[in-house]
Amino acid sequence: MGAVQARVQRPSSCSCGFDVLRGELHGPGLEQGRRNDKRGPLALWDLPDGCLYVADLGFFGVQRLTTIARGGPDQPAIKRYFVSRYQSKTVLQTRSGHRIELAGILPQQVGQVGEVGALLGQAGRLLVRVIMLRVPTEVADQRRARIREIAQGQGRVPDEEVLWLADWTIVLTNVPRRRLSTEQVLLILRLRWQIERLFRLWKEHGSIDQWRSKKPWRILCEVYAKLAAMVLQQWLIQLGCWQDPHRSLFKAAQVVRREAGRLMVALYKAELEEELLDILRCMRSGCRLNPRKTCPNTSQFLVGTPLVWPQRQPATEVKGLT
Repeated sequence: MGAVQARVQRPSSCSCGFDVLRGELHGPGLEQGRRNDKRGPLALWDLPDGCLYVADLGFFGVQRLTTIARGGPDQPAIKRYFVSRYQSKTVLQTRSGHRIELAGILPQQVGQVGEVGALLGQAGRLLVRVIMLRVPTEVADQRRARIREIAQGQGRVPDEEVLWLADWTIVLTNVPRRRLSTEQVLLILRLRWQIERLFRLWKEHGSIDQWRSKKPWRILCEVYAKLAAMVLQQWLIQLGCWQDPHRSLFKAAQVVRREAGRLMVALYKAELEEELLDILRCMRSGCRLNPRKTCPNTSQFLVGTPLVWPQRQPATEVKGLT
């Protein structure tokens, strides 16, 4: 399929593209924290031919998805693909021009999956697959709680349609069925969280969103220094263990932090190459995710574990002895 890229942007004013297939970073870049996600510095025409683009709803837009799929005026032969969640109130039409009402086609049983073909947008120029999965009640309730929390923080009332659609995962894609099955599309959507986990790693352990000064230029200097360190860390992880689908970014980052002092000494002594090889060997020997049975890792799904919702174990009743 080519490169799988997940691009997200956060109010922390750090924008970054992530090639999940190879571990390469496109960025990061700093920008205004209140700037709209869609106007970030990562241009759509930089996406390579044949790539699969995965992004969150902050980057959703009919024109944007059309540009990804068909390229611009100077890219007539470009063919790229996308996997995106559905934005409420987006128009979906049949080939004959009739609007599709989701209420009439959404699956009603938990775990049931439905799929239809549709034309995206009012103009109806982009053919997409609409994949719909009914999620468990617990998942839907968590989503609604999150929607209400965000709306309350922004001083508005949550949209009723958005709350209603929380019962389903709805995905749009232009990837042909012969290249990705329905289950594979739902799995690909999970890959978007890999960049979220990367940002979490940078924030919690790289402290890129924390500083010890109140002077603007010192803060900027510290942010740039930490971002540079995180890029070097990702470069080492990419070289050390990216070929292993069960790699653990957290464990690999621990190796880099633990050996940071030795790296500085090796740089001073002109022995950097030997020290880097030792770090890479250490990553390849043990930085792996622990397999899980109840809630499998994304890597377990990628290598063949059936994509199903984990079943809750019934609570066991403990009776006292008399």
